[in-house]
Amino acid sequence: MPGPLDGVRVVEIAEGVAGPYTAMSLADAGADVVKIEPPTGDRSRGWSPLMDGGDAPLFETLNRNKRGIVLDWSSQSDVDSARRLLAQADVAVVDKFGLPPELSWERLNAAGLVYCAISGFGPQGPWADRPASEIGTQMASEATSSLGNLGEPPVRHGSDIGSVFAANNAIQAICAALYARDDSDPANPTGGQRVEVSLFGSLIAMRSTLWVALSNPDEWWGFHLDSYVKPPDHGYQCRDLPIYFSLARIRGRGFESLIDELGMDWAREHPDYDRLRTDGAGGAGRYAAELKPLWERGFAHFDADQVIEIVERHGGWAFPMHDYERLSSDPQVEAVGAIIDVEQANGTVMRQVAPPWDFEGTPVSMTMRPAPRLGEHQAEVLETS
Repeated sequence: MPGPLDGVRVVEIAEGVAGPYTAMSLADAGADVVKIEPPTGDRSRGWSPLMDGGDAPLFETLNRNKRGIVLDWSSQSDVDSARRLLAQADVAVVDKFGLPPELSWERLNAAGLVYCAISGFGPQGPWADRPASEIGTQMASEATSSLGNLGEPPVRHGSDIGSVFAANNAIQAICAALYARDDSDPANPTGGQRVEVSLFGSLIAMRSTLWVALSNPDEWWGFHLDSYVKPPDHGYQCRDLPIYFSLARIRGRGFESLIDELGMDWAREHPDYDRLRTDGAGGAGRYAAELKPLWERGFAHFDADQVIEIVERHGGWAFPMHDYERLSSDPQVEAVGAIIDVEQANGTVMRQVAPPWDFEGTPVSMTMRPAPRLGEHQAEVLETS
């Protein structure tokens, strides 16, 4: 089946993560995406590590299900080709920097085009002309301040969360703009419109559940809102693996029975036992970090599966704290189809993360097209433009 965005034509003029992730998601939902690259190719093709005889795994993943062409902005005929493609498109996904003026929203004047421009810091303000930088936008937006250890400088997130959050926001905004265009009154059509999304604004929005509740981030505490004042959480170590657990729904005799079954009688003599009973179960409690060694002392005599079974039988919940290898092989990952195999142009198979949706009425085929070789669909695309 073609998917819910079948018939939607997308032109992507973007590199790296945010723009390609946006266009990939639209393609995964059935849109026809044409990716325009410079003669040197999307810069992410060369990001380490490289696959044997191929491009970077990140490029191969973020550019599946697209057709690819090469255009050189120093050539007026290539700029004109891009203008023709955009005139026929429903959606444009563009980077703000390096784009010829002729391809700007103001110059295109395309009546039905949803033009999504993704930037580092937005179209206005003193930082508007700064190039997108994952590290810069993370630091400037305060998204890293709850990482690391108390009293130490903040550290960077381990993945491109700013780019991915911006992409997810762009996908929602594009679909909303398409809905407004297609659902408007024919007598007063809405038409296309420009959509602006920034990494900076997306990271601030990501923190909004914390910001609306905090008065003094260095002192404030509250359920799910106190990550500023807690050290990193790597789970509760059992005999073999770490787990994450909560006893929020267990009170009274249920808690005492749990302590008995875990062989933690000694904890009743500990000066922090009252805290353990009322606040220290799992990572959500105010004093969870201080009480963690008590739980790990008890868990040290059990494998993770045993502790999970005991906790759940007493009315709590518990999950393994996965690393990448354990997560990718977990039966639940297979059950929801979270990982798929995509055959590459050279015949090899690459495991990739599947789209996180499932449409019952317009299901999307899981036969994925691999990322295009540089300029692979040049003749096919330009002959029809």
